[in-house]
Amino acid sequence: MTHDSNTHDNGTPDIELPKFSVNVVPADQLGREDLVTMLNHYRRGEITPLFFGDDNKPEAAVIPFAAFVRLMKYDHAAHVHAETGFQAELSRRIQEPDASGEAGMTIEELAESLGPLGRQWADEHRAARQEKRDE
Repeated sequence: MTHDSNTHDNGTPDIELPKFSVNVVPADQLGREDLVTMLNHYRRGEITPLFFGDDNKPEAAVIPFAAFVRLMKYDHAAHVHAETGFQAELSRRIQEPDASGEAGMTIEELAESLGPLGRQWADEHRAARQEKRDE
């Protein structure tokens, strides 16, 4: 099966991946033996993931733990980089009146104008402010 990276990404960053082939094990046929076999492959240094799901659609993958750690490090580094860029732009806009947006704009509105990370920050900021009011 050729996997379309945009079809089943469940919220991963919008990065175009090359097409690739996967063999999908039906979820109801995945057994203990499959997992033991994969673990033995990983212990020998192989890294091929085990994809499974329903209707020949990959919905999950079993990967070596070392690969999982690399992915987590990459995601964390990407988040830190995005957060740093967001904070720098927010600071710049706050310090430069002509670049800070419309007069009377709230910090949350300004953050939201900076994209998805800004919208997330604004939502968290509003929730924290609401919690303080509720106390």
